[in-house]
Amino acid sequence: MKHVLLSVLTALLLSLWVLASTLWNITDPWLMCSLMEHFAPPEITGLPAEEYAPVTEMISGYIAGEIDTFQHVFTADGTEYAAFNQKEQQHMADVQGLFKLCNGQAWMLILAIAIALMVEFRLFSEESPLRTFRRTLLAILAAVTAVIILAVIDFDSLFVLFHKVAFTNDLWLLNPQTDLLIRLMPIEFFISYAAIIGGIWLLGMMAMLTAASVQLRRLQNINDKGE
Repeated sequence: MKHVLLSVLTALLLSLWVLASTLWNITDPWLMCSLMEHFAPPEITGLPAEEYAPVTEMISGYIAGEIDTFQHVFTADGTEYAAFNQKEQQHMADVQGLFKLCNGQAWMLILAIAIALMVEFRLFSEESPLRTFRRTLLAILAAVTAVIILAVIDFDSLFVLFHKVAFTNDLWLLNPQTDLLIRLMPIEFFISYAAIIGGIWLLGMMAMLTAASVQLRRLQNINDKGE
């Protein structure tokens, strides 16, 4: 029973670590800028094309905690503009708080715990806990597949539900008429980001499943020869 619980816990920790690591590294300015230029061109947002790169660098730096103030000031036709209003700044402060939960040190600790558990009860040297580990990964994949299907059917509702769960206020309800942030990040922008995050996470999960399956077959061959 102890090995079963430890196998399940290890699978959950590793799956969570893969997701958190993906989220922490997904705010690359180049990727963000490319998606914004594709889904939110200057003629829709009103932001000059040459300002997209510095804006995404600021957003990425702010989310990572490297920049203190969420703001971008630019000049157009001789007039200076502040890109984001107070409501947008307050919302992004909340977003920054979420990303701080995924900081590198915390998730490296989770990885260390998972590795320690594997070493402690020799996860990859015994068939029974390894089978439980693999089954847990498959169960997690099945649950996430169900969420993906729901997202394909109705991404908007899932997106709204996420924000209601993740935030304790309604600052995320931005107005395209007054808030540049929502014009820069329309729903298609988030769908693409979700697809990228999901794809990277699935690759990580498949790598773990493959490793577990290969090792399980190896152990079975050894046991068969021993008999």
